[in-house]
Amino acid sequence: MYKEVIRMTYVIIAFACMKRKKRQREGCLMSNRHESRAGAQPPTSFDVAKRAGVSQSTVSLVLNGKTAGRVSPRTQEAVLRIAQELGYQPSMAARTLRLGRTHVAALIIPDVSNPVFAAVLQGAEQAARLRDYTVVQVSTGNDTDWQQRIVHALATRSIDGFILCSLDLPESVHLDLLRGNAVIVDGSSPAFPSLLLDIEYGASAALRHLLGLGHRRIAHLAAHIDVETFRVRQRVYERILSEAGIPLRADYQATAGVDLEESCSAAFDLLRTPEPPTAIFCDDDLMAAGVYKAARKLHVRMPADLSIVGFCDGLVAQLLDPPLTTVTIPMQDLGRRAMELLLSGLETELPPFVETISLDFVVRESTAPPREDPLLR
Repeated sequence: MYKEVIRMTYVIIAFACMKRKKRQREGCLMSNRHESRAGAQPPTSFDVAKRAGVSQSTVSLVLNGKTAGRVSPRTQEAVLRIAQELGYQPSMAARTLRLGRTHVAALIIPDVSNPVFAAVLQGAEQAARLRDYTVVQVSTGNDTDWQQRIVHALATRSIDGFILCSLDLPESVHLDLLRGNAVIVDGSSPAFPSLLLDIEYGASAALRHLLGLGHRRIAHLAAHIDVETFRVRQRVYERILSEAGIPLRADYQATAGVDLEESCSAAFDLLRTPEPPTAIFCDDDLMAAGVYKAARKLHVRMPADLSIVGFCDGLVAQLLDPPLTTVTIPMQDLGRRAMELLLSGLETELPPFVETISLDFVVRESTAPPREDPLLR
């Protein structure tokens, strides 16, 4: 994963260089008053200072936003205008050496193929752009050494900070190194600022909804990813059914990856039991989509024969037919808030705290009361 982070950082720097060259060419076309720079080196802060008739330190103050009480508004305007005309861009390498930062943050997620994380990335990028930061998204996949690798990336200054999303907490040996440089999302930690999703409420609302409709044969299609956010879903499933006096059945519990085909295969097994469930609680909307696919292949009608509940309410839920009843997680707001906390913590270390993010439950057309005489499938 470390190699991927470094590669992404180089790509970002190369892209920035391309943009700088484009602005330089446009700046030359916009003004024919300055000397021809054909074949010359890219414009420097010295060139801007010379053209504006000010010192290089003044140019530095203007371009770094430190003009309060030091540089007049008229001089600021002149420096910014000339910098744009010349196509001047500060050196990223020099900036990193001067500030000790790359202005690159990493969003670390368990599975890049899950579309829900696209919304988290979008929110994180929105907040990062306001602070002149770039975000790279890295999936841990099956990499068991991911914690050591992000510590290495931090130690070599290729990444300033990390948002750890839906992952188990770093091992204790890494806590001190990451302190002040990481935010936990969909989890909590005594060592880091944490955004804790109220998964227990969401799962409870989904299961109580099915019970309220009269379902007693409720299956659970669980993600086989061994992290706390999915462990909570399993614990709530067991507790809610127990409180309702419904015995847990092994044949009503299946696991799969957060993947359409794996979930479809697992749903086949659930729906072809001698006494199939009338409702399935899914750990993720993408897994619910796999249940839809299996149900259609088996000619099981939704929701007449089978009610389905998901978890997330992202793009997948919007595309399913019938529309999916699901737990709503504000993924984009989550990414934005996490990035705001991370960047604030990089400037002034934040004390560890837990901020709980409320979830909603939306009822749509994928759930209905069970048939009195369920169709045997």
